[in-house]
Amino acid sequence: MDIDEFVDNLKRDKARGELAPHQIILLLSLHKLYLENKSNVIETDDLMDAFNVTWKEHQNSFKTKNNNIGMPLKAFVNRGYLEIDINEEINDFRSKTELITKVIQIKINQVLLELFKDIELSNYLKMRINT
Repeated sequence: MDIDEFVDNLKRDKARGELAPHQIILLLSLHKLYLENKSNVIETDDLMDAFNVTWKEHQNSFKTKNNNIGMPLKAFVNRGYLEIDINEEINDFRSKTELITKVIQIKINQVLLELFKDIELSNYLKMRINT
């Protein structure tokens, strides 16, 4: 699947009249961590930190102020883009505390790893935050 098709197939509900940026921000964060660590296994704290930094870098590009990683993370798990190892069932993906205490690690699956081979991915995703 090419990157255009992948992004077009993301379920990006409208937030205050504009496309929600959460899944694109999550993709940018995952890509950044993958490039830094050269590993498809990511620690929960690292992903949350990267998500918050990426959100702040681009927050002027969208209206929503809700920078919760929970629902895009759940969407990526449900679609098979990520796997999470947990020590207890997650009742509320919107709870950062619950994610930190229950998610042991996050594994990037092959679909995303194929996308991450594109050296221009970050630039493309930045361009697609609102489109």
